[in-house]
Amino acid sequence: MRKICKIYRALVSGVMDMDEVVIKQPIGTIKYPGVAKGLYVASPSGKPALSSVRVLERDSENNCTLVQVEIQSGRPHQIRIHLSFIGFPLIGDPLYVSGGQPKCFHPELMDESFEEDGGYQRPENPVPGDCGYNLHAHQICLIHPITNELIKITAPLPAILQTREEREASQPNSS
Repeated sequence: MRKICKIYRALVSGVMDMDEVVIKQPIGTIKYPGVAKGLYVASPSGKPALSSVRVLERDSENNCTLVQVEIQSGRPHQIRIHLSFIGFPLIGDPLYVSGGQPKCFHPELMDESFEEDGGYQRPENPVPGDCGYNLHAHQICLIHPITNELIKITAPLPAILQTREEREASQPNSS
């Protein structure tokens, strides 16, 4: 039995046709300007990573899908990489695009002149800390190590990551 369950909500670009998908793409690093220890990307030579994705709502009018993602591992940027790897990047993600690769990466432009300590000017291309996408850590569940009691912690969802039903339920009744 796993000790910790981590559940996220995300809004992705495109309308997913499958209701559930398990992504097992390994995640590794590449040299990337502005990221001293390398940028995490989908990589066959990377470390194992597992994400279980379930569609909550499809919005064909706005070409997006609301999903719930449970991660078994916890690789950096795992959800962003995995969803983009299967062709559904997070809406507004300035870094990862379809295939789980960075938007502005050109390997032929890389050379050995990049500083190793990351201490150079802010890069022109997006870097991992950039924001703008809709991803929210929604729940964490764990078994108390002494009492074996199930502990479930839930963070309120922003409206954009709620289903229609959840939004309607949170509205005060107007009489």
